[in-house]
This record gives sequence, C-alpha cells and structure tokens, in this order.
Amino acid sequence: MGFAVFLEPKGELRESILKWKTKVSKIMPNQPYCSHPPHCTLFHSEVRCEEKALVQLKSILPQTLPFELKVQGAEIFWEDVATGGHTLYLSITTDQKLNDLQLNVAKSLKNVIHTTGVPAFVKNNPVLKKSFENYGFPFTGPHWIPHLSIASVRAEKSHALIAEFQSWQPKYMLKVNELSCWRVDGDDHLLIEKYRLS
Repeated sequence: MGFAVFLEPKGELRESILKWKTKVSKIMPNQPYCSHPPHCTLFHSEVRCEEKALVQLKSILPQTLPFELKVQGAEIFWEDVATGGHTLYLSITTDQKLNDLQLNVAKSLKNVIHTTGVPAFVKNNPVLKKSFENYGFPFTGPHWIPHLSIASVRAEKSHALIAEFQSWQPKYMLKVNELSCWRVDGDDHLLIEKYRLS
C-alpha cells in the first residue's frame, strides 16, 4: 500500500473543490481522482514501515514554519499520462517554501521507501524516472507542478463540463500549517496522522 503526505485545503477552498467533484461525479461517474479527498500531494510512494515513515517525517517538523500560498487558475493536464484523461485542477502558485518543504519530506522518507517497480508512464521520461529512482515519487523537484486535483475526466476536450471548468476564475489562499499522512490503496484513502507545523 502507498504512503502519502498531503496538504489539505480548508474552508471555502475545500468546499469549492468538493462541489466540483460532486458536479463531475453526477455528469460522468467513476472518473479517476474524483473520489479522493481534496489535497495537494507532496509525496506518495510505497514504504517499508508506516511507523518508521511517520517518525522520519516528524523529524523535519521543528524546522518547518507555516506559510500561505495563492491558489488561482482552473487548469487542465491534457491527456494526463497517469490516467489517460484530462485532469482538472486548481493551480497553486510556485513558492520556494513549498518546494523546500516537498524536498525535505522526500529526503526524510528516502530510507523507508520500498518501491516495487517503475510505473509505465515514468519509464520513458528521464526527469520523472530520476525522481522516482531517487525518492520513490516521480514528481519530486523543480518539475513538480503543485495543484489540487478535481478529477481526471475521460471525455472529449470540447465537453461542456471542461469548458465550464476553464471559465472558472478561482482566487483562494491555502494555509500550509499542517501535514496529513495517508494510507493509499488505489482510490481508498485512510488518514493515519496529522502534524501541525510550529
């Protein structure tokens, strides 16, 4: 099973994401990511021991202060290689604090990673492959695009729902004051622990 570290949106931002997930689910049931809790993935990989992963992650918390990020832009990963659909997401403005946090999380968990093989969509991309080999997660580093996924819809690019999503102009702030750790098995997500940033 997978071990993931998420940033979770709260308040109005969370509610907006949930409304969009509900809308997608009603129009196009069973789309990838739609059933997942609202989050931004900092890290996701297989680990040898969940308890050790939690201890390792906790070790970086004293040096991590809370900060805020801008969430603006309804964007799309067209023909997402991981899903085969078009992934609707909210864009998070790139920030050095966020990049540093992601790298610190990945480094703290490096010794507990236990991967079972390189995912097919990673094999032919040297940047993703190197990240996967180093950290067990193909999106660690400057190529990472921080975002909050709604769903990956398997539909024509011209679908009315996609056009409606693109016309949305969200403007929110994401408070980064907590990391949540999850056990992930396919679409099933179980919250294990939450850590407040000091």
